[in-house]
Amino acid sequence: MREYNTNSSDLRSVSGDWGVWYRYTHGVAGEKFFQEMKASRQLTGSVCPKCKRTFVPASMYCEDCFVQMTEYRPVGDTGTVASFTVLHESLEETPLAEPLVAAFVQFDGVAGGLLAPLRGVQPGQVQIGMKVKAVIDKEQPTGTIVDLAWVPA
Repeated sequence: MREYNTNSSDLRSVSGDWGVWYRYTHGVAGEKFFQEMKASRQLTGSVCPKCKRTFVPASMYCEDCFVQMTEYRPVGDTGTVASFTVLHESLEETPLAEPLVAAFVQFDGVAGGLLAPLRGVQPGQVQIGMKVKAVIDKEQPTGTIVDLAWVPA
């Protein structure tokens, strides 16, 4: 039997644990991006057939033309630090042994960019406009964003 409540003053509380199960997917374009990164160790972007702009991360539709994008192309492995932050705590709020630099990097001629750790440089040496190179950071890539890191170019 279903119970429909239309009066907010009649609400009841139910105690106990409520399991929530979910599966996050990258979508068609995101899946193509991560599979290409895993298989060929390349970063790819989706290309708009109308305006010819390339988007990273890959997207199904052009944000300007609203047309479907089905072409993907490599964007190269060098980019420019557009923004960065220095982390002193983990996501679990425990102190890190060494500060971690997370950099948002953009590629020439490409809309968008990617956020990943910047390795091989001290936090005080990082600058906006700094050239960096993408590296797939694992011997056995998993096809996820944690495979990616930046190093100074």
